Amino acid sequence: MPQVQLLSREPAPSVPGQAAGDELVATTYSTTTIPPRSVLLPGSGYRPATDAELSGNPRLRLYPKDQAAQNAEAQAIGEDLRKVTGNAPPTLEVP
Repeated sequence: MPQVQLLSREPAPSVPGQAAGDELVATTYSTTTIPPRSVLLPGSGYRPATDAELSGNPRLRLYPKDQAAQNAEAQAIGEDLRKVTGNAPPTLEVP
């Protein structure tokens, strides 16, 4: 998997069909070849950032609660990357 830069992690707005109380977290990432994209994950796996974490990067307002949540986030980003790169349009070399 290519290097991924996390741009933000924050509560996601409500999604149509979402049950009340089911909060989602939007993790926005990018790579050198893919513009920013977001994946939605269950909010139950995240905790609010501490003051120290916020001072280091104020766009990461939430952090995974445990290793399982961190792994789920990495897996969701990986699946999203595979979908994007698998359907990329062909490229040409021009003189």
